[in-house]
Amino acid sequence: MASTSLPPIPPNIGSITASQLIGSLLNFYLFGVLSVQVYVYRLCFPKDKASIKYLVYLIFFFMALSMCLNAADAFFWYGSGFGNLIQFTKAHISPFYTPILGSVIALIIQLFFCYRIWIIKSQALYLSIAIAFISVIQAIGGMGGGIKAYVEANEVHDQVRTALVYMWLIGDALADVMIAGSMTVLLTQASRQNHRQTNDLVKRIVRLIIETNALSATVAILGLILFAGVPGTNYFVCPTMILPGIYANTLLVTLNNRAFAQGGQLNVTHQSPSFSENYPRAPQPTAPMTFAPNPSPGVLVSTQKFSDAEGISLNRLEGSLDKPISGWNDRTDSF
Repeated sequence: MASTSLPPIPPNIGSITASQLIGSLLNFYLFGVLSVQVYVYRLCFPKDKASIKYLVYLIFFFMALSMCLNAADAFFWYGSGFGNLIQFTKAHISPFYTPILGSVIALIIQLFFCYRIWIIKSQALYLSIAIAFISVIQAIGGMGGGIKAYVEANEVHDQVRTALVYMWLIGDALADVMIAGSMTVLLTQASRQNHRQTNDLVKRIVRLIIETNALSATVAILGLILFAGVPGTNYFVCPTMILPGIYANTLLVTLNNRAFAQGGQLNVTHQSPSFSENYPRAPQPTAPMTFAPNPSPGVLVSTQKFSDAEGISLNRLEGSLDKPISGWNDRTDSF
């Protein structure tokens, strides 16, 4: 029997197989969150620029493809290869959706943030170029490391492959830290006025930027520490597997934050007629909805229109205000 030639299951089987299993489960969770985020984006911002829509749907397509490949690998490792450590040590198709496709997703989203930095302040063009250069370096490292792992069937871990992994993870972390720091400084400078509502909005935006970019940077640094500090193990696989999902959700959280910018309530733009146009209403003036008994059948239920045709200017990207933030308009900022 072929099964008799299989190596026995070692007592530390959990430490060998847990990283891929946890990474796969977290990947499925992040994709579920991303699906909800894309649905919210589709409802709230149908008037966004076509380029922004294409970006969102392209990232969603990449993540859907990544999840399908991850599911195939999970079946290969834990289904048909259950108890087969020889099959478990094979990379199979994981190099394609983790370092290769993951680094491409990170590059696209980091370039998007580089463009936002340039929009906030045109004088920061060289800073945006520097961050974009680091993003390209990390993409080269991720794609190169993935190609070598696939060609060599995950059996050769030479210095070239190690250097490529370092390029990938260090570049990811460095680009995220630079994006968070740059946008924090620029947004803080752009809100130098005594408008309390504007200052509160900027604080929320800055907090969101720091939280999202710090999360992706932390995961990349964690993967780097596990890769360099615990050699000969696969502990680093889990954080590197979930990096693409974190980047994709970072993009959607940033875009969807516009819908909650005013008073923490969701503003949905409807293409179809409003609720009040589809149902009869009384001729008397409408009144706010209350919880009083037997409310009037003519109460008008409507949603606040929220138009964001541009989708990239930060005064429109983060929410409409009664007073624009100085220096947030596209290519018209002055400091």
